[in-house]
Amino acid sequence: LGPELFAILIVVDKFEAEIIEMEKIVVSLLEAERLNERHAKLNRTEVTISELVAALVDDFFDRHRHRIDIKPGDPDITAHVDEARITLMLKNLVSNALRYSDKEHGRVTVSAEATGSELVFVVCDNGPGIAVEDAERIGEPFYRADPSRARQTGGTGLGLYLATLVATAHGGQLRLVNPGEQGACFEIRLPRVSRSGA
Repeated sequence: LGPELFAILIVVDKFEAEIIEMEKIVVSLLEAERLNERHAKLNRTEVTISELVAALVDDFFDRHRHRIDIKPGDPDITAHVDEARITLMLKNLVSNALRYSDKEHGRVTVSAEATGSELVFVVCDNGPGIAVEDAERIGEPFYRADPSRARQTGGTGLGLYLATLVATAHGGQLRLVNPGEQGACFEIRLPRVSRSGA
């Protein structure tokens, strides 16, 4: 290729990447708008959680499978949830965990268990963690704890925001359990049965 054509291809690739990123932002914002409605409509069905987590890895993280540890829980745990939204929530959390972990040796752990009437997911990584002063802002749209690191790793800044909205829409909550420590560890607690009929 001549230098002029090569330069054009670089510009085209850059614009294509930016367009894809903008599409992701628009889709995320539309979903956030739906979830932000006072009574967000959820398509709840009885879901076997072990099957949901296995499908998540198969569908979205197959090439990262060697970096993801699924902690075995009760294979028969079920919950009355919106399967697509819960998958989106976990996908965003696992994507973040992989993004901020070392590409060679970074590990991500995903676990799910039932504790009485609650379903508890935990997603942890062994990356740099999140500072105490940033912990309360992790659910804000477009918030980046470290803008310089965000430029290097990419992402829209909406993943944790959407994950938080999904948890809230199900009547649950998402929280960072270890602010200021090495590795970020997120816990999501959801009722296994709808409390609101949503």
